[in-house]
Amino acid sequence: MGISFKEVSHFYPGLKKKQITTALDSINLEISSTNEFVAITGKTGSGKSTLIQHMNALMLPSRGNVIIFDKVITSNKKKNPKLKEIRKRVGFVFQFPEYQLFEETVLKDIMFAPLNFGYSEKEAKQKAL
Repeated sequence: MGISFKEVSHFYPGLKKKQITTALDSINLEISSTNEFVAITGKTGSGKSTLIQHMNALMLPSRGNVIIFDKVITSNKKKNPKLKEIRKRVGFVFQFPEYQLFEETVLKDIMFAPLNFGYSEKEAKQKAL
């Protein structure tokens, strides 16, 4: 199993007390763990970024479950699995690469994640190549 959304909703607090904005409303989605590429498109404010941030638990659902490689993510932070393992397996390519790159070379930029997950510089370089 890859990534699965089961009746996922996400709400943002509004500007006024007790006001909420619905960004995702009962989303059901299945993405295979092999041989599948997915592109998310839509107009500004349609929930694309919110949806994508749920795919590696940068955001938690307000309702429903996101299942990422058999790990169930819910709105309850205490019951969620260790997110570091999920984030090792789910990556993003941003629409504007100039916002993604922050190191002086592409190699160093790609090595950033493995280094943050505890790999040595040599191991990170091997993974990046």
